[in-house]
Amino acid sequence: MNLLLSASSPDGSLAAIKAPSSASSSRHLIRIYQVGDSSTTLQSTLTHASNLPLVQLIFAGRTSVLGLFGRQEVVVWDLDRGVVAATFSASDDQAFLSLAAPSDDEEENENNYYALVRHGPKLVVHEYLASSNKLRRKIKSGRMNDSEDGDVDYSEMEKKDAASLIITSSHVIVRAKGCGIRVMEKDSGKKTGKIKLKESSYGEASSMEMSSCIGDQNILAAIEKSGDAVLFDLGSCKEVARLPTDSSPTQKTGLQLVAQQTKEDSFTLFRYDSLYSIVTEKNRSSPYEKISQLSSSNPVAVFLRSNDKALALIQQRSSDYRVQVIDFSEDSEEELPAVFKLDQEASSKGKNEATSKKKRNSSEIKVLGPGQAGSETITSVKKLRVNSCEDEDEMDVEENGDDDDGDETRNLTIGERLQMLTDALDEENNDGEENDNDDDKAVTAAIAAAVGKTKFKPQKATTESLKELLTQALQSSDDNLLELALSVHDMKIIATTIKEMNEDLLVILLGKLTSRLASSPLRAESLSIWISHCLKRGSFDSEHLAVLRNMLYERIESFSDLLRLEGRLSMMVD
Repeated sequence: MNLLLSASSPDGSLAAIKAPSSASSSRHLIRIYQVGDSSTTLQSTLTHASNLPLVQLIFAGRTSVLGLFGRQEVVVWDLDRGVVAATFSASDDQAFLSLAAPSDDEEENENNYYALVRHGPKLVVHEYLASSNKLRRKIKSGRMNDSEDGDVDYSEMEKKDAASLIITSSHVIVRAKGCGIRVMEKDSGKKTGKIKLKESSYGEASSMEMSSCIGDQNILAAIEKSGDAVLFDLGSCKEVARLPTDSSPTQKTGLQLVAQQTKEDSFTLFRYDSLYSIVTEKNRSSPYEKISQLSSSNPVAVFLRSNDKALALIQQRSSDYRVQVIDFSEDSEEELPAVFKLDQEASSKGKNEATSKKKRNSSEIKVLGPGQAGSETITSVKKLRVNSCEDEDEMDVEENGDDDDGDETRNLTIGERLQMLTDALDEENNDGEENDNDDDKAVTAAIAAAVGKTKFKPQKATTESLKELLTQALQSSDDNLLELALSVHDMKIIATTIKEMNEDLLVILLGKLTSRLASSPLRAESLSIWISHCLKRGSFDSEHLAVLRNMLYERIESFSDLLRLEGRLSMMVD
């Protein structure tokens, strides 16, 4: 399992990181962070249940995140709504090999995404419209192993389903095992050239590693069999520069290859855990030199930030990550870039530090509802600050303290452990009640604010007045007015009002209701009445119902984990 799976948006402002799953091995969690130079803020958490491993994450602009599960399933999350927007499944003779989206931030108006698909021995790139998640076109991309023979061993082919795909502003680039690198025009899909290079014999996914060059998308970086990192010109398909390997690639995990053109004849290349400067002049005795190295040799994933800086995600342990700034500028005077923690509160002083370790904060992960951008549900965000040497020492002390706590709990009986668990859950329930009260106060405040704008009174509502208020709220996207309308609980008035409303407005209303149900589950009793009448009255397309269906499916699916836990506890207590 790849514990260091991540992606970043084209402008570098958002990062998606695969988080360890605490519920079950089949539930995948992807955390979305807002990224800064010295801090990150947790924005939302995406979920999906699948027995297949998550092997790739990409962004499609700033609005969608795609995940590749095994070679069989592609999942598209809508970041604005925080739910699964679409899924694609491969047929018996198909396999999804790689995902890609334009890496140039100037392509933001398009935001289409691409999938490299194997149809039998043939390779095809599928282009999807991000707005509707529908297939737009197919681009022929050659055959696996360039085989012209009709007799194909599909079992052997599946073992070699290692491939990668890159989309630039003008090119579609496909690399498959044994096929070299195929370069095609993005608009026409025509083949413009082919780069032949020795394939790598170590690893499956990492052996296909390649990336476009920052600052010059006409330059491609790829790894050869020997382990050398080679820069190619996509126009001529010829080698531009080379970085020889200085260690055995089999000893490295989490390969990363990021290149940037700093001058007309020089490049800065980040590989493994080091930064190198490479020049294209062939008559130089030393065409490359090592500039700096990260403070850790653990697996690394890179978030592209700008033309001069990038952020490296470093895995410390199975669920502990750190972020380190990489300066691609050759004039940088910093020997070691700044380091700060990811997904962890800064160490506090005094007694509060000991108590905070023993209690799991239920508000750490917030799942966004449909139509929400992030600020509506996040009540407590975690800001990550620059780490110092003192923090390293404090972390070591904390680890020793955790070991001592583990020794004490090993001597407890089952009854004592259950009592400790009950106490912890009671504390979380109290916190949850406080958060629920905050939600109630927010709704009450919204209703109070809307009362000042209109003379509408929920207790004296009529079909005409409620219809007028709903129409005004939906057309103007006024959430305060909508909350005032939703405060009506007379089922007859609600049913009659919805029957008389425009169907286009019912589509908007259903989305608003689904958003509130996702972010405030305790409002299900009142919101379900509105949702039920909307579904009875309106004629909705499958796209309109997809968000509600996916949310309900995820909620229902979580009950099986709770039932298993209840059964185990019953066996231990009875």
